Amino acid sequence: MSATPLPAIRFLGDRSKPDYPAVAHLLRNYAAHLGAGLIEVADSEATITEAAVAQDRFTHAAADVYWGCAPVNPENPCLVFPARASAAAALTCSRTRAGYPVPPAGLAFPGSTGGSALPGGPALTSNADILDAAGDVALAWDRDRRMLSSGWDLLSFCADILFRRADHLPSRRVEAREAIGVGQWDQAFGLLDEPWVDRWMFRLLGELPRLGDAVTALPGQARLWLTHDLDNLAKWRIRSVAGQILRTPWQLARGRFAPLARAWSEIAVKAITGRDPFDVMDRVLAMEAGRRSANFFLANGRDHLFHRYDLAREPFRRVMLGCLEKGMDVGLHGQVHFISDGAAIAAEKRKMERLSGTPIRLNRQHYLRWDPTATFAGLEAAGIVVDSTLGYNDSPGFRTGSAFPFLWFDCASGKPTRLLEVPLILGEFQFYDPRCFDGESVRARMKGYLEAATRQGGVFTALFHNDYFYEKQFPGHGAVYADLLSYAGVKGLPDFDPLGTHARYVGADARP
Repeated sequence: MSATPLPAIRFLGDRSKPDYPAVAHLLRNYAAHLGAGLIEVADSEATITEAAVAQDRFTHAAADVYWGCAPVNPENPCLVFPARASAAAALTCSRTRAGYPVPPAGLAFPGSTGGSALPGGPALTSNADILDAAGDVALAWDRDRRMLSSGWDLLSFCADILFRRADHLPSRRVEAREAIGVGQWDQAFGLLDEPWVDRWMFRLLGELPRLGDAVTALPGQARLWLTHDLDNLAKWRIRSVAGQILRTPWQLARGRFAPLARAWSEIAVKAITGRDPFDVMDRVLAMEAGRRSANFFLANGRDHLFHRYDLAREPFRRVMLGCLEKGMDVGLHGQVHFISDGAAIAAEKRKMERLSGTPIRLNRQHYLRWDPTATFAGLEAAGIVVDSTLGYNDSPGFRTGSAFPFLWFDCASGKPTRLLEVPLILGEFQFYDPRCFDGESVRARMKGYLEAATRQGGVFTALFHNDYFYEKQFPGHGAVYADLLSYAGVKGLPDFDPLGTHARYVGADARP
């Protein structure tokens, strides 16, 4: 964000198009990233009709971004985009390829001939070609008219990815709920490895001279958000001890003496001292000395698989209170079976608030599962202001095409919201088994995603589960986390402030 607030970005779009609210909200978010507001030029200033264009009524609007219309004699450099004719069809894009609106293969871009992407070049045939074309071919400056124009509706396309519009399609419902990226169109579009929406939007806005410096300064504003999902606060409970009793003869018969001895040693220690092997948050927070993490607790301990823990019990509540006492953020880890139940989400939040004695404003869904039509609306209605659910279960990466926090757009209702979504970029479970892994390859891949997330000033949101810090069972995992802290320190990445960022983004939202 620019140290000095920038003048607001002026946006003139065709309000008759169904994509208008999402496109305006997309621009509102990227204006906030740069420390600017967004002014939507009112219909009273310029009515978008062919007659108005012919009569040169747009010249006084002096907009920075035009969508579905174009200035006749722009006073300042501006960006010009076509608008899709409807939510299901497009002027130069078709809703194809499992729901993503992409340019049809072979589409002729400005300056191309014979249906080719470049004069004399081959037509676009692959997703990679299309993505590259967005930055390299589809944009062209009209130097005389001071316009940078696009041959297709880049803004609607970016809004579709950022706000996960395709997840509302019946054909995508399972992949959306299970947060699957590998083998899906997310992977084909490169969203697993690069924040494409950030790349496109900052390239576009950076072409406007008065925003160029702010875009150039973005890398210096990169941040780190350390988070922990506390799925398991107890390894040994009555049920697990009973299971160990049943396993003991089998382990003895097969000579598995080491794990057998460790299990009974852990049980004995817990019986005598009350200390469970997975009660490690004091060690984790000590590693983070000087930093601030967010810790997500299950308010309702019985998930869709089995009982985890009862947060109302003193040993588990003490862990949550210990996080608060050390100045850490505490949030709700929303349960899978409540993703479509707004009343149950609100009840979980109230339970956590009663047990913690503090307002609960953060959330991440358990197993990253959500219902695109209901979950976020339920969270916002319950008073949650920051969510960090949108990541993958099978790979690190950029599920929203962005590494920046942004105010969510509810595609189900077609309305913008003031729920801040902070995309999850990397969790240890996504790309390695903490019980057995190659530390060097893990570190290299982790650093690669950190670099991709922060290259343009985004937030590297990392998730490490607490139970994996039990060194006897997961050797080397803590060292990986320590290296992440060290590497972030070397890069000078400050901590991300979720609530402060929410307040700033809402403050920059000039909507009534």
